Amino acid sequence: MQLAERAEGKLAERGVTKDFVRGVVADKAGLLVEKAEEVEKSTRRSRKQLAKRAKGVRKDVVKAAERARKEAKVRAKDVRKAAKQARKEMASAKQPNRRRWPWVLGVFIAAAVAGYVALTKRPQEVRLQEEDVEITAEPTDRPTTTPGATTETVHAARNGQVSDQHSRS
Repeated sequence: MQLAERAEGKLAERGVTKDFVRGVVADKAGLLVEKAEEVEKSTRRSRKQLAKRAKGVRKDVVKAAERARKEAKVRAKDVRKAAKQARKEMASAKQPNRRRWPWVLGVFIAAAVAGYVALTKRPQEVRLQEEDVEITAEPTDRPTTTPGATTETVHAARNGQVSDQHSRS
């Protein structure tokens, strides 16, 4: 309270009354209230505008993300194609040209061996005495000899050859 009395005394010395101070304080308070309302309105308006801008930005970001995904898919496809081509090129570069002469030489040797084996396996000649024994011991699916037939005719018939005497009978 003493502070208030001192302040009133100093104001009175300058010619300012209590009512004047109250009026000034009330005016200042009114101005402050009006400014606060304006700020509140402006902040509300600015918040709405900011929300609209944010909404637009979000839409733009979503569109940009979709475009980026599509581009990434296309790029990934291109990268896969390039990688596949590079693998093919690397594989062809790593393999030296194969020489074919060893294969040709191997085929030639195999043919020579097959020819040698075929030539060495000629039909074996059978002696006539053994053949007579065989004819009598085997079943009769072979041509039978006539009493006037010679052993040459029997031998020729056994080998599948037709002899002159046999074809005449």
